[in-house]
Amino acid sequence: MMNQEEQLWNYIDGFCNEAEKAEIEEKLTFDEEFRKLYVRLLEVNNQLDIHLEIDEPSMSFTRNVMEQVEKEIAPVTLKTKVDNRIIYAIGGFFSITLLGLLVYAFATAEFKMKISTVNLSVDIDALISPAFLMVVLFINAALLLVYLDSFLRKGMKKMSKK
Repeated sequence: MMNQEEQLWNYIDGFCNEAEKAEIEEKLTFDEEFRKLYVRLLEVNNQLDIHLEIDEPSMSFTRNVMEQVEKEIAPVTLKTKVDNRIIYAIGGFFSITLLGLLVYAFATAEFKMKISTVNLSVDIDALISPAFLMVVLFINAALLLVYLDSFLRKGMKKMSKK
């Protein structure tokens, strides 16, 4: 529940819905203390409206500032050089850790799994039809063209930099 001041500020600012507005107007007609508080808050609001003026700079000031900003030299972004030894050390640490975990896992594992037999008597010639081969060849050709395009673009960029 909101206190009386919050209700009155919302009423003064016009943020109340119709039910709250009717309730506050009813309180204003019957409750003397509530009405006195409303009058005080209304005076404060009027004083704020009178004495609080939002100062805006003139257009010439804004234009001058923007011109000065345009004349400023843009700061150069700093690029830090990372020592490759640090990267290699971190990568080596993780690689050795993973390798150690794999060695430990294989050393403590008990391989007592029964391998099931696989029936390979499926007719493979029925699966590999001419249409299937054409689709595979088409996909391979498309991938080759994409790779060739990226390869040639890199070559053209190197040529244009020289």
